[in-house]
Parts: sequence; structure tokens; C-alpha cells
Amino acid sequence: MPAFSRRLAATLVCLLAPAAALAAACPGLPPGAGAKEMIGAAIGLLDPATTDPAKARAAAACLAAAHAAGDAGAAAARGQLALSGRSERSGRPDPTLALSWFAKAAAAGSPQGDLAMGLALLRGQGAPADPYWACWRLGRALRQPGLTPEEKALAARAADEAAAKLAPAERAAIEANLSGGAGQ
Repeated sequence: MPAFSRRLAATLVCLLAPAAALAAACPGLPPGAGAKEMIGAAIGLLDPATTDPAKARAAAACLAAAHAAGDAGAAAARGQLALSGRSERSGRPDPTLALSWFAKAAAAGSPQGDLAMGLALLRGQGAPADPYWACWRLGRALRQPGLTPEEKALAARAADEAAAKLAPAERAAIEANLSGGAGQ
């Protein structure tokens, strides 16, 4: 099966499989484990001293299961894992897969999802660089509760960088849209 087809199949499994079925792929968890337990298992598997790709792939499965169980932040973490390449069979970063996980996190209300998506769009990771949508995503992240002070500072710097690439009318349109409480 071509790599694209395998990736598409894996993505569909993550979208369509019930959380319980995904949790089975998360080693050491009892049946009925919740999102917090799945995230805890993923953290345990991602010991910084370990570079075992099998453990990183297991952690990715735990994060996918936690997202399916309702934890929006797990999708952002899964995207970061894809961006690092640690969880990918090739061992190389997969920015397109990362961007899709960031989008899932953002759609579920995670400010970290919007932050990561904004940074990816600013840098052209997973999609062509797009300062307009990068600025919008970063501005949206800054307006949501839940970012750490470090994340807020990063989002503000990146939003300023993206905004500097836009025409005044574009910046005004983004501000009006975000101030009006418009959704995604």
C-alpha cells in the first residue's frame, strides 16, 4: 500500500474509531481508561532519555485515543509529536500530519491548537506559508483562556511577525473578525 494510502487509512481510523478501541493501542491501560490516563501513559512513554521509536508511536496512539475521548489538547500534542518525527515510521517530521492534528485541536477549542496551527502557517509547515491565516489563528489563540505565559509571549511575537506581512486593511479585517467573536 503506498505511503499516502497508509497515512490516509491511519487518519480515518483515528477519526472513526471509538475511543475505547483506540485506548486498546495505548499500552498498560485498563479498559475504560479516560483521556487523562491516556495522556499520562503517553507522557510515560515519551521519557526524554528514550529515543525508542516504538514507544513514540505508542505515545502517539495514546494521544489519538485521548483526543477521541474528548481531550482537545491531546490533538495538539499529537501534532507536535508528528512535527518532531519521533512517532513517524520514517523517523522524519511529517508537517502535513502535524497540521491536521493542530486543526483538530483548534476545532475542539484548544488554544494550543490555534497557536501551533498559527505557527505552522507562519513557517509554511504542512501548508504554504500564509501570514493572513497565521495572524488570525495566533490572534484567536491569544483571545482564549488556557495559554501559559510562555505560550502567550510566543503567540504575541509570532502574531506581530505575521501582521507585519499584511496590509493595514487585512490587519483591520482580522481584528474586526476576532473582536466580533466570530468562530473558526
